[in-house]
Amino acid sequence: MASLQRNNCAQKYYKILRELFLNINYMDGKFLKDFRFNLFQYVKEHPGCTYEGLIEEFGSPEETFCEYVESKDEDYLISSINKKHFREWMKVGIIVACICSCLIWGLFYYRIYKESTNATINKKIIFVEEENINE
Repeated sequence: MASLQRNNCAQKYYKILRELFLNINYMDGKFLKDFRFNLFQYVKEHPGCTYEGLIEEFGSPEETFCEYVESKDEDYLISSINKKHFREWMKVGIIVACICSCLIWGLFYYRIYKESTNATINKKIIFVEEENINE
């Protein structure tokens, strides 16, 4: 039971830390993977570890995130933010293009439908010829 509780406090700490990263690229993922390894290694070495013990050893997840961001180069952070904005605009552009193409496609087929209904014959003309039955 104690190992399950230790594992839960480490998972809780790691989950909070991971949620602070908005855009995880290769370097961020490597940091998180290494940090997770160190975190679980610490939990294995200290069986009576609690969440508060993890905060005492590593600091709060927010502090750990702030230290990581401060250690990064400003240009790296700006480029990662710009990449995220570029990806968001690309997603919006693709969605708008798909919606416009669907509307144009729908209008095209609606026009064809209207033309076909106008071209079909809706009336039947029946000619009745009188025949001379007396003959």
